[in-house]
Amino acid sequence: MARISLRYLAYRLVVSYFVILGIMTLAFLLLRLMPGSFADALVSPDMPREARQAIVEQYGLNEPLWRQYLAFMVNYQTGQFGWSPTYGTEVWSLIERRLPRTLVLFGASFIFGYIIGPLVGMYLGWWRGTKRDKSVFAAGLVAYSMPAFWIAWLLIWLFNYELGWLPSSYMMSQYPDDPSLLAPFEQWTWWRAIIDVLHHIALPLFSIISVGWVGAMLVMRTQMNTVVDSDYVYLAKAKGLSERTVMIKHAARNALIPVATQAIVGVAFIIDGAVIIEYVFSWPGMGALIVDTVLRRDYPTAQAVFFILGVLIVVMRLLTDIAYTYLDPRISFEGGE
Repeated sequence: MARISLRYLAYRLVVSYFVILGIMTLAFLLLRLMPGSFADALVSPDMPREARQAIVEQYGLNEPLWRQYLAFMVNYQTGQFGWSPTYGTEVWSLIERRLPRTLVLFGASFIFGYIIGPLVGMYLGWWRGTKRDKSVFAAGLVAYSMPAFWIAWLLIWLFNYELGWLPSSYMMSQYPDDPSLLAPFEQWTWWRAIIDVLHHIALPLFSIISVGWVGAMLVMRTQMNTVVDSDYVYLAKAKGLSERTVMIKHAARNALIPVATQAIVGVAFIIDGAVIIEYVFSWPGMGALIVDTVLRRDYPTAQAVFFILGVLIVVMRLLTDIAYTYLDPRISFEGGE
C-alpha cells in the first residue's frame, strides 16, 4: 500500500511551486541590484538615439520595474526565455546545449559521491573507535577542508603538466583550425568519442568527488554510531545473522534517512562548485555560463540559468520526500502525516 497520499503530494507540489517563485524573485532582484545595468551593456554612446531606444524597447527596459517583473514571471514559467545579446541566440537553445554537459559532469559527481560517501561512512560507523575509523575519518576531514578548485589545480599540475596523461580543458578534443590536421578526427567512431569524453572528464570529476564524498560520509558515520547500539541490531545478531547482513540490512538502512536529506544540500554544493570547476577546466556547461552572463549583465540568460538550476534543486527535494518511505517503512505521509 502506498504510504504517500495524493493530498500530501498536492501539498508538496504547491509548496515547491511557491519556493520556485521565491527563487525567481530573488534572481530578478539581485541581478538588478548589481552595479551597472543591462541597458548599459547593450547600448553605447556612439549609437544613434533611435537605435538605443529600439534596443531598450525590445527588452522592455523602458517599462516600470513591476511590469518587467510580471513579464519575467509569466515568460520564464512558460519557457519563453527570450534572446541572449551576449551569444546572439535564443536563451533556450543555449541552455539546451549547456545543461546536458553540466548534468554529465555533476550528475556523475553526485552519483559517485553518494555511493562512496555512505559506503565509507557505513564501515567507519561499524568500526567505530578502531584505527581504520580514525585514520580514514581524519583523511576525510583534511579533504573536506580543501577547496575543490585548489585540488583541481594540483591535479592539473600533476596529471597534465608533469605526466601528460590527462587533458585539462574542454569536454572533447578540439578540432584544429588547420584543415591539414583534421585527418585523425575523420576516422572517429561513437565509441572513440565516448572514450575521448571520459578522458577529458576524469580530472574535473575527481576534483569534485575528492571533496564531495566527505559530507555524506560524515552524516552516515554519525548515524551508524547511533544505530549500532539499537535493540533491533542486537536482536538481529542474536538470531545468528551474518555481520554483513546485520550491518547492511538492519543498521545501514535506518542510518540512510539523514543521508538522503543531506543529499539535497549536496546537490546545491555541487551546483555551486560548478561555477569554479567548469571555469578551471573550461568545461562548456551552466557554471561557466552563469559567470559569463552575470559579468556581462545578460539578464535574460542569467535569469534563465538560475531558474533552471532552482527547479532542479526543488524537484530533487520533492523526490527525496518520496524516497524516505522506501528507506524507512516507519515513515508515512498518508493523510499528510
